[in-house]
Amino acid sequence: MPDHQRADARRNYARILAVAEEEVATHGAGDSLEQIARVAGMGSATVRRHFPTRRTLLEAVSHQRVESLCARANEFAGEGDSRVALLS
Repeated sequence: MPDHQRADARRNYARILAVAEEEVATHGAGDSLEQIARVAGMGSATVRRHFPTRRTLLEAVSHQRVESLCARANEFAGEGDSRVALLS
């Protein structure tokens, strides 16, 4: 997400990603951009402005998840008991 975007555009981007992540976790990757837009409470044009295709949205969701997992792994790096990190 570009830093030069207006605050409302950054909020919309974050909302779309959050909804898409939840929808993918619940229903799989088959939801349309229109469905994501409905659940996010915005128009499909707003979603398409940020993510022109479903693939670009899914790539962003995947990228976000990988970054989150990497951050979590870094939190647990150096833990004495690796089982604790795996189970939390």
